[in-house]
Amino acid sequence: MEHNNAEQARAGLIGSIKGKVKEAFGAVTGNDSLTAEGQLDQVEAQHRKKANAAEAVADAEAAEAQSQKAEARSAGADARVQVSSRAASAEQLIDSQAAAQKRAAEQDAHQLAAAASAQAEQDAQRRVTGAEARARLESEQAREKSEAAAEDHQDSVRAAASARAEADRLRSEAHELTKDADLPE
Repeated sequence: MEHNNAEQARAGLIGSIKGKVKEAFGAVTGNDSLTAEGQLDQVEAQHRKKANAAEAVADAEAAEAQSQKAEARSAGADARVQVSSRAASAEQLIDSQAAAQKRAAEQDAHQLAAAASAQAEQDAQRRVTGAEARARLESEQAREKSEAAAEDHQDSVRAAASARAEADRLRSEAHELTKDADLPE
């Protein structure tokens, strides 16, 4: 898991650097499309970084919930061991009535331990489910932002192409008017 997170972090850093290089190169060469693409790459890298961080937090929360679940199981086992030990001592010291009380105490302790273990397991599962849901939501939000940024980029590219086409048309029209008017070009 950590190896995958490290790879994702490296990919995000490389994406951000590529975006900066594209943006700088586009700015230097006057290529607005490349500049916008570089900015988009940087935004996507940033969203990817946030999604990776959210996923790492969710993984950590899930691991913590699993740890708490294991601790609860261990506590239940310890409680069962303690009850069994007390029951063995009582068995040596008391008569049949005490033995009946011992059995009742063991049943109660077992039920309490089982209930505590079940409750701890439910709590841990609820935390895991909540962490997973948050991670999915944050990942979906990052994807939606990335898609919106890509759509904005495409709109910008289309607008730039339309403006270039209009400029070419106007130049051509001006050239034709110049030819028609027999004016020097």
